[in-house]
Order: sequence, then C-alpha cells, then structure tokens
Amino acid sequence: MTEHVSIQDPEDYSNEDMMAFAERLFSPLTPTEELERICMLLAHLPTEPAQQLLRRFRESARSEEVAWLETAVEEGAFHLLTPKNELEEQEFLTLKVIEELEEDIADLSLQRDKLDLERCKCDVRYSAIKALVAAGHLDPDEALGLDDRLLCLRNDISQIDERLEAQETIARYLKDSITTPRYKTCDASTLRHIHLD
Repeated sequence: MTEHVSIQDPEDYSNEDMMAFAERLFSPLTPTEELERICMLLAHLPTEPAQQLLRRFRESARSEEVAWLETAVEEGAFHLLTPKNELEEQEFLTLKVIEELEEDIADLSLQRDKLDLERCKCDVRYSAIKALVAAGHLDPDEALGLDDRLLCLRNDISQIDERLEAQETIARYLKDSITTPRYKTCDASTLRHIHLD
C-alpha cells in the first residue's frame, strides 16, 4: 500500500493541481502506484473539489486498482466535514439530526407503502364481495368487517402521512438553517460513517 500522508493544506493545491490529478486518475497509462498516491493525497485534502474527484474516480473502471478506495472516500469525507469551531460543531450536529430524520422518513414511507398495498387489496376484495352480494351469489355477512378494516387502513395511512409531513418539514427547516458552505451542500447520509465521539 502507498505511504500514508498527513492532512494537506488546501492552500498548497490550486485548480490546476486538481485538473492534473483528474487527468492522471482517468488516464489508462497511469501506473497503479500513482493512482494510489493521488487517492491517498485526495483523502487527506479537506476540500470539496478533492472529495468530488475522489468520488468520481470511485465510479471509474480503474477504481478497482486501489483496493482501499472506499476507506479513502470515507476518510476524505471525515476530514472535509470535521467541525473546526463551535458553529460548525452545532451545524454538524444538525446534519446528524437530519440524517436521523431522513432514515425515519424512509422507514415511514416504507410502512405507508405496505399499508397502501394492503388497502388496495382489501378494496379489491370488498368490491368483489359487494358485487357478488348484490347479484345474490354471496351472503351479505361475507362483507362484515371489511369496511371496518378499510377504514382502519385509511386512518393508519392518514396518520403516517401527517408524521411524514412533519418529519419532512423539520428536515427542510434544519437544512435551511445551515450556514457553513461545506455543510450546506453535504448529503446527510455521508455522515453515516462519521462519528466525533
């Protein structure tokens, strides 16, 4: 594996340096050792362009040549997003809360989808039973309980919709409250592997 490097000073790297790194990373002629050296450097360069380049390389055909690339991407995100003052600590914590809210929203959406599918199936069954009862092919007692079940499902879906709306409103408010530029554009799911405790 390539030699570990310390955290780099962003002022030491210009846009031209980033373009040169990109050219070498995506060149089919660049040796694997140089790919590793560049990825190691980018992982320790706490700037958004460096991390974007690292993530872009991760999607390339040659990314498999750097066995520890996923670790480099996570480490790069950690160095970029680590708070450097009290405001950033508060906004980092805000991003963590947004991450939790987004997980809750995903779980609630899944619950809602399952309930809605069950409601649709119950609706189909209820419609068939009503038609068969009207035609005299089934006893009216066959429909007992289904209308209550449909009502319960609709109520459960309505409650989940309210919770979803509340969670989404809170998440939007929190996202709008962030002022740190690198946090403002950060996808909260990026923080899943970053812990400061």
